[in-house]
Amino acid sequence: MTETLGLSRGSVDQIVRVGLAEWADQIQRAELSAYAGRPVAWAARPSSEGHDVLLYTEARTRPTPQPPPEPEPGPGLREVALLPSEMTMVRLYLALADRLQRPPATGLDEAVRTARFRKETNRWLLHVTDEQMASIAYAFYLEGHWGHVTAANRFGRTYGLVHRPRTSPVGSTEAAAESAMRPARAN
Repeated sequence: MTETLGLSRGSVDQIVRVGLAEWADQIQRAELSAYAGRPVAWAARPSSEGHDVLLYTEARTRPTPQPPPEPEPGPGLREVALLPSEMTMVRLYLALADRLQRPPATGLDEAVRTARFRKETNRWLLHVTDEQMASIAYAFYLEGHWGHVTAANRFGRTYGLVHRPRTSPVGSTEAAAESAMRPARAN
């Protein structure tokens, strides 16, 4: 910045005082004078913070590109939106797939792999079949036994699907299974 840019020394001095620019020293002014072919009385350049402010300001004023529209679920598929913590639970479930007695539905791993994250809603979007949705509900059921029933409850409210274990005719087993799926009550 020099007087040739139409800035007054006073306005540049204010920018220097707030740390967004720094004055050129005598050697730098001599180099600028030789380059310009005339004496340069004063000059300043953006400080590192000033550079970053300029860069940020330029980026902030540019129109933000709109993300491409989300693909519609294909035939027989439903869109499911999972919180990041819920997606972690589903990924854990998939990691255990070959050791589980009740493995995930075919294709759930692919649906998770191709899921898209939406920053605006903080959700992972998956396109899944009814069988894959049941597997997600089962993953949340397993997590519920660890004491975290929030995912199962939210999934049940949002998608109307909660895993219910197969129960024997004995009433106490059924009651135990039902209570495992109920949210904890505050006293």
